[in-house]
Amino acid sequence: MRALPHPHIPAFASEGGVLRAEGLRSYLLELREAYTTYAPVPSVTLYVLSEGDWRALVPYPYGLAFQRSEGGRLSLFAPLTYPERLLHRFREVLLPLGPPPMEIPAFLDLNLGHEYAHALQVAWRLRTGARWLDEFFANYLFLLGLAKARPDLAESLLAFSRYLSRLEPERRSLSAYERRRGDLKSALWFQAQFTLKSREILERKGDGLLLAFLEAAPLDRKKGHRLLLELYPELKAWFAAFGLKGAPEAPPSPPPGP
Repeated sequence: MRALPHPHIPAFASEGGVLRAEGLRSYLLELREAYTTYAPVPSVTLYVLSEGDWRALVPYPYGLAFQRSEGGRLSLFAPLTYPERLLHRFREVLLPLGPPPMEIPAFLDLNLGHEYAHALQVAWRLRTGARWLDEFFANYLFLLGLAKARPDLAESLLAFSRYLSRLEPERRSLSAYERRRGDLKSALWFQAQFTLKSREILERKGDGLLLAFLEAAPLDRKKGHRLLLELYPELKAWFAAFGLKGAPEAPPSPPPGP
């Protein structure tokens, strides 16, 4: 692998991956600048790997970018190329919706920023241990940074999220999502819902959620859930609508008219 040193985002690239690694790093550095006003932003190592190098280093199937924290080191893993089997899975899921607003590989590259947001959650002690809450906040944090650094890409993300929100997964339960029992369609649909709800929060109160979470860090499941609902009590009904076990009940329906 080729080492590409950098003070903020050092990278390692498999053979033939240098230009791709530099392009992805440039994108992440733009995002990084949007976050530096909130708290110290740690170094995050980027790996852009061929399938062979990926299999030698990590146990997960090749193709989808992910974030890993190990021994105090934060890392992002991205594929050198997206395997056709993965793109085929996406095309099958999206087929009923018609052509997507951007190419699938471009959307997957865009979402490397979501994984970068997860790395910041770890560094800033904002992980709660509740998967649904951590994913919701990562979507919020990602969209906040993208809107500041690249408004054009934020609009692309929102357009794709509106597109994905038209999916009709069988599993719409946050409890099932928490247990990772959903399929690709369910995962994409939830990410779309989280992103669109994050946009509403950002439009109403800007970066208030991030500031409140940073002040309360370190977070855990109870503290994160309580703080979120104290800041945005209207989310009680929204989360409860997904059937999350233990979520506050939605307000009762009004009695029928005469």
